[in-house]
Amino acid sequence: MRAYRLFTLGDMVSINAELGIKGHNGFSPCRSCEMKGVRNVTDGQSNYYIPLTLPAVEGKPLRSWDPTNLPLRTHDSFSAAREAIRNARTQQAITDLEMYHGINGEPALHRVSSVDLAQCYPWDWMHLFLENIIPSLIKLWMGKYKGLDVGVEDYKIDEEVWNEIGRETAGAVKDIPAAFVRHLPDIATDRSSFTAEAWSFWFMHLAPFLLQNRFADPKYHRHLCDLVDIMKICLQFEITEEEINELEKKIHNWVRLYEKYIFTLLLSQHGN
Repeated sequence: MRAYRLFTLGDMVSINAELGIKGHNGFSPCRSCEMKGVRNVTDGQSNYYIPLTLPAVEGKPLRSWDPTNLPLRTHDSFSAAREAIRNARTQQAITDLEMYHGINGEPALHRVSSVDLAQCYPWDWMHLFLENIIPSLIKLWMGKYKGLDVGVEDYKIDEEVWNEIGRETAGAVKDIPAAFVRHLPDIATDRSSFTAEAWSFWFMHLAPFLLQNRFADPKYHRHLCDLVDIMKICLQFEITEEEINELEKKIHNWVRLYEKYIFTLLLSQHGN
């Protein structure tokens, strides 16, 4: 009898450590694909972000990625990258290859033959949406995300409106049975107290109503509702193959609009 680890769920930091990759500190920050990232070199930041369309560089062809056909990592590609690193002849070559492939080392667990490095560490719903995308969206809509302004877009909601949204949140929750949601802090002033559960209830059940007619352009509210739709489909107890295919299309479209609406300025400020 032998025990085999089938898959691991967790936040990105813990998974990166167990998988032996650099995460957002590497040129290939994603554990699922081999897309290459960009970073804000003007501010000396080391974190890499992966846009579908990379910033234009003078004298170089424009590079972009098709979300329906990404260069996915495989167990063999992980093994080949680590083999190349082991065979490098100088420390500088090792460092360069580790940075290029986004690999830190080779944890002992990977000696277990049943561990598929590309499949055993899936992305989980809670960390992906509730601890990552949604808090970042709120910061963007407040104008508090990484020191960016809105650029050519107009998605920022004024502070006094957020204060009203915070009061309306408290007013709505006090009449909702505790079996559905616990007390929610003021989202305008106390987001640090929001748990994943709080983000889930607020975004999926309150935000579509609280943020309606709050944006200067209604396209941002539609984009919000599209994400709510995606999240609810993911939480269904049953899902058909047809629904999975439709969900994939919805996610691809949402990401494209996300970059078009929100990251226009961010991408223009980044360099390789």
